[in-house]
Amino acid sequence: MEQLKRRANNIIYGVSVSITPSVYEKDAYALVYSENKYREDLLLKLLRDTVPHFALTKKELEKLNKDNFQDLIRRAWNRISNRPADKKGDYGELILFLFLEVFYPAKKLITKVRLRSSLKEEIKGFDCSHFRIKGDDVEFWLGEAKFHKDFSGGISKAVSSINEHANYSKIKDELIIIEGNNDEIDEGDRLLIEKHLNADMPLEKINIVMPVLITYDSKAVNKYAMITNEFKDKLEKELKGHYSTIDKSKISIASNVKLLFILFPLNSVSQIKTELENIEKAHK
Repeated sequence: MEQLKRRANNIIYGVSVSITPSVYEKDAYALVYSENKYREDLLLKLLRDTVPHFALTKKELEKLNKDNFQDLIRRAWNRISNRPADKKGDYGELILFLFLEVFYPAKKLITKVRLRSSLKEEIKGFDCSHFRIKGDDVEFWLGEAKFHKDFSGGISKAVSSINEHANYSKIKDELIIIEGNNDEIDEGDRLLIEKHLNADMPLEKINIVMPVLITYDSKAVNKYAMITNEFKDKLEKELKGHYSTIDKSKISIASNVKLLFILFPLNSVSQIKTELENIEKAHK
């Protein structure tokens, strides 16, 4: 994973946007340009190589060697949904997984795709289950991913998912799933997590961070061929508009949930989905 993190940092960068105090935390990321191209080709390769870390358990990854490499890579891809690319949630979850692993202090808690009941269905509940240790406290990162080409559609679906999942009932259900499947992490972290989940701690006192990834086809990205000052200004203006839309959204969350919106402007979401589906077919 360390090599993937280095590669990710070479092609993805955080976009700084000057904003007045907002209702929710927000981050934005973009791809670098090279040879007048927005590096979606490298993003595809990065996502391809991230799939084993996303879909295999810690024990499976530890067994990965030159003799069983192809079998385990095929197993990883076989855990991806069989749904059509435009309806498949796994690709967005894969991008969210990559962002959390590379840019945030959160680690994978459980491999959720392994718990899927049917390859024809989406994973139930949250789109990621990560965690962060803060001293003697545990922060659970339970996220949502909307891999859309239109920001309006993405934020609409995101708000719907947030309102559906960011309540005590759904959070409790997710923590029960975590409690029964947290055998992939280091023993010290596992014991601390179980201490939180098995000690009758009030749900309101368990800290939840909800990262919400929203992709979209960006007019600024589509118009320019390199990172110029004009491009930076256009992208910042575009992101400020989307940030404003987020702040005006009617969102209802439990008191222990902190929202973090992650915006990822792209040139062509549809093209990325098509290419990912081609890669997937080649590995199954």
